Amino acid sequence: AMENKLKRKGRLGVEIETMKSDLRDTSKSLAEDKKFLADLSKNCNEKAKEMEEVKMTRSAELVAIGDTIKMLNDDDALDLFKKALPSPSLLQTADSPEDIKKAALHALRSHRRGRSHRDARLNLIAMAL
Repeated sequence: AMENKLKRKGRLGVEIETMKSDLRDTSKSLAEDKKFLADLSKNCNEKAKEMEEVKMTRSAELVAIGDTIKMLNDDDALDLFKKALPSPSLLQTADSPEDIKKAALHALRSHRRGRSHRDARLNLIAMAL
């Protein structure tokens, strides 16, 4: 009986020490988790403030874009554009590569006519075209 009590006391002592060690580890983990939670809360608050600023800026930009579109669609703006640009000069035109070559060759030839001596570099470029 005494021997069983000693064995039991030894097992309980080991279990108590194991539980104390677990308690220390858990307490340390809890402190780290609390610190993480505090940092996370701080970061979330900062991000929420930044998001509010972004929303306000975006809202202001949308209002400005709407005002600009309204102003450009106004009849006064149309009249002003017609006066400033009587012809559709803002149209893009596409030149074929052949047209570009012809224009370059013409420019080279007209440049050569105006000079008294011939430039071999210009002759080479003209020949390549």
